[in-house]
Amino acid sequence: MTRASWLVRLAGRTPLWKVFWLYGVIPSCVLWGVIAWLMVGDGVRGIVRGLLVVLLAYTAWIVAMVWHAAPNTTDARYGVLARALTVTWAINTVLMVFFLAL
Repeated sequence: MTRASWLVRLAGRTPLWKVFWLYGVIPSCVLWGVIAWLMVGDGVRGIVRGLLVVLLAYTAWIVAMVWHAAPNTTDARYGVLARALTVTWAINTVLMVFFLAL
């Protein structure tokens, strides 16, 4: 069993709010903030590109985590909403990374 699959299985037992907010939204916003800060300043291009790759990998991982944690809520509508928002965020991230890498 790989570490990544273990973490995704762990999401199946973790409350949705924790996966969505603490593992998804907050770290993703912090990572975007660091990338923006490096791009505005005289950030090393290699570091920025490396962080963009990390961001893409993290986004793919968090989509899987939210998808597996979606049933762990008292109201099924929250699971559907969390999945939709996370997929939308992932599409936005992929497009932003593509345009920033140009």
